[in-house]
Amino acid sequence: MPTRRPRAETHIARKLGAAIYRFKIDAYTPETMPMARLAEYIAQLAELLGEPTAVHFVKLEPGSTTVVHQVEYEAIPKVQERTASVRRGDGPSDAIRAYRKINRLLRDDNAVGFLQDKRAKAIIIRFPGREEVEETFTSLRQYGTIDGEIIRIGGPDRTVPILLKVEDQQVSGCWADRPTAKRLAQKLFEPVRLSGRERWNRDSEGRWQLESFKVESFEVLEDVPLSKAVERLRAIPVEWPDGAYDELQVIRHGPPRKLRDGGH
Repeated sequence: MPTRRPRAETHIARKLGAAIYRFKIDAYTPETMPMARLAEYIAQLAELLGEPTAVHFVKLEPGSTTVVHQVEYEAIPKVQERTASVRRGDGPSDAIRAYRKINRLLRDDNAVGFLQDKRAKAIIIRFPGREEVEETFTSLRQYGTIDGEIIRIGGPDRTVPILLKVEDQQVSGCWADRPTAKRLAQKLFEPVRLSGRERWNRDSEGRWQLESFKVESFEVLEDVPLSKAVERLRAIPVEWPDGAYDELQVIRHGPPRKLRDGGH
């Protein structure tokens, strides 16, 4: 009789003591999971685990979408420490970022997920996904300024939209009344500083987005090279009073130890 071939992951796990991990998503099945979506999950999972040359994809399990992957023996302690730090919330920034992206994918897919050590049958990291309450802050209003280059002004309404270029990014949401917009139009493709009432929203990932900016006034900024600006700063006369350096050291590092300890 032909011998039964061992399951792929068992065979791999036996090789050099490798560990088998499972990442389960309780949405879709291997047959219904879009390939592009699966690629997003796997890419972020690889970022979360680290050790890119020592973590290998094995297969998808049937039922709910479960990504089976192998961690080589030598990399197991590093992966364990990295995942434990993510679970505590004090992991490396790239690992924490990957965790949040996975959780956002799960939330968008109305799913939850978990990462499991198959041998120990223990859940290493749980991803709340759809069960997580999305904390957002809306309509934070304040008076502020925005520096940028006017690249478009126009619209038929009484509130005229303005498109601004700020550090190679286009910022929309700015608008002005017709008299202000007419004056701004004369500064098209020039750097300006807009002042007015701004409204911001913050999403669950902590990112702030400008919702609207009502321009009340503006000033034209001089477009000078950085070298010229530095030259002007150096030309400003500055007189340092006696003891200025010592005061700066106290501000940076606190008072000397003998003063903090009462002179002992």
